[in-house]
Amino acid sequence: MSQRPFRFIHAGDFHLEQTLAGVSEVPEHLRELFLEARQMAAKGVFEAALFEEAAFVLLTGDILHPFRTGPRGLIFLREQFARLAEREIAVFWAGGAIDPPAAWPTSLQLPGNVHVFPSGHIDEYIHEQQGAPIARLIGISSDKHRTIRAGDFHPDPSGLFTIGAAYGEAEPSALLARGIHCWALGGRHERSTLTSNSQLIHYCGSPQGNRPEETGVHGCTLVQVDENWQMRTSLIPTDAVRWISERILVDKETTPSDLETRLRERINSLRQSCPKLHLLIAWTIAGEGPLLKQLRHERLGVDLLGLLRSDYGYASPAAWSLSIQGESTKHFPTEWYEQETIRGDFLREIRRLQISTNESLELEPYVSEAHKAGALGAVAQLAYETTRETVLTEAALLGATLLGGEADETEEVQS
Repeated sequence: MSQRPFRFIHAGDFHLEQTLAGVSEVPEHLRELFLEARQMAAKGVFEAALFEEAAFVLLTGDILHPFRTGPRGLIFLREQFARLAEREIAVFWAGGAIDPPAAWPTSLQLPGNVHVFPSGHIDEYIHEQQGAPIARLIGISSDKHRTIRAGDFHPDPSGLFTIGAAYGEAEPSALLARGIHCWALGGRHERSTLTSNSQLIHYCGSPQGNRPEETGVHGCTLVQVDENWQMRTSLIPTDAVRWISERILVDKETTPSDLETRLRERINSLRQSCPKLHLLIAWTIAGEGPLLKQLRHERLGVDLLGLLRSDYGYASPAAWSLSIQGESTKHFPTEWYEQETIRGDFLREIRRLQISTNESLELEPYVSEAHKAGALGAVAQLAYETTRETVLTEAALLGATLLGGEADETEEVQS
């Protein structure tokens, strides 16, 4: 069966109620950027829909928490919907964990081009273009269980191209078995395509990385459907700020001056590849040689960080270096763990916590009341597993160094 080709934008996980996070100290000149980045990225999604002349925009949850966002966020979103309405671009919205339909304030009416899928049951819309139906959209807003019930979705009985919209997780095999042409899903901050032959299962990801772990390009997805129902997806970058994790290798011959040159060269390369974006860069120095010891125990890292921030961090757009750290070892000599010493006790406890991934580190009691509501309190919560592992690894390295004797200074740590 052939039909009129069309294209649509798939986007989600805006989280307009959030600011950028995961950094213990935000420089004053970047504070507004941290506050506005998610809204800037969301605006980029709607700009993409207008530029691509999309038939419609499909939103798959966690767009905003209506109460935490406040009036400004609600008005912003309504204004963007209205811009699409002027170009006769429809919006279909499947709510997620934070934005079920009931959460939208009744006092702020949505424009007529916005169609919200209900919670609790599947609903459907037939989208037409120039008077002819081009797609059937069936969807549901999240019921907070984050589980997609594939059996509730059915292909169009007449064979019309069908899109399933939902928020959460499901077995790919269960989704494919339903015969739905395209599954547009939300609930993951990282973009991923689970299959892309005659059927598509796609998570669009977030239009803006929120914290240092969410590195790389973020944006929305343009889905193009041709007359034979073949689909092609394209990532449209919308992020205003890009988190970058860079790893630089050094050896025994590398000098501090050599390292500074390599760091500068890499920053210049990143700026050339992303000339309009603000860059937040975390540097990891790996390899071998005395330079790593200087980074861990002397002022080399602090001094290099100050130079890079001064020369690149105040430009517009900024390339701000968040940190410079020597790569932490994850393996110490076996005998260190077996010693009946304070260091041995410490390393055994660290290893126990690394194995018990579900056990909380409970750092919050060590944060003063004055700092619990600020950035330090947020960092101490260690909400992400990767952050927890990094903290434990760094603690192991610091503890092993401080609790070791003088004889350990020349002892090789296994990498």
